[in-house]
Amino acid sequence: MKRQALAVAIYALAMALLEAVVVVYLRRLLGVQGPGYSPGVSLGALHGLEAAREAATLVMLGAVGYLAGRNTTQRLGAFALAFGVWDIGYYLGLAALIGWPRSPLDWDLLFLLPSPWWGPVLAPVLVSLVLVWGGLRWMYGGQANWASAAIWAVGAGLLLLGFLLAHPYNFPWLVFGLGLVLFAYGWLGVGRFKPGGYRSPSKP
Repeated sequence: MKRQALAVAIYALAMALLEAVVVVYLRRLLGVQGPGYSPGVSLGALHGLEAAREAATLVMLGAVGYLAGRNTTQRLGAFALAFGVWDIGYYLGLAALIGWPRSPLDWDLLFLLPSPWWGPVLAPVLVSLVLVWGGLRWMYGGQANWASAAIWAVGAGLLLLGFLLAHPYNFPWLVFGLGLVLFAYGWLGVGRFKPGGYRSPSKP
């Protein structure tokens, strides 16, 4: 899995740089002068195209995750690794190209699906760090039990809720923080989770 994990990470970094360049082009088309996308900036007619691009990005990350793993667990881990590296690499790419974000607390238009997500850059980066860590663990054989999977799902729901509830410069850190703790615990939980059935953590 070492070679697969390295290949996935390199692919995700290349995608991140590509997306950063696309966003620089988009900013110029929209006439955005300041750093980042400030709340209130409208994508206008480009909204549908941007949403389609984001959907295509998820498909591409999912495809490379599928190709990198030998089973469902490894494929999920590879997808998580790709997503996390891509997201972090995207902001590093923007920082290199336009000097933004200047701070982890700078706000950005994070995602458009299923509706626009606003929030400080720090929030998605924290989630991505958990995804990278957990993704590597899953690729190398670490798995979660059913209880951990349920906790992970609740945490993921709270994270999504936090992003969707965010208002310009008013981020629901309490909801997000609780979601992140549950998400990380469930994602990194120890035990045995098999797509075809359940095996108790106490059994070999």
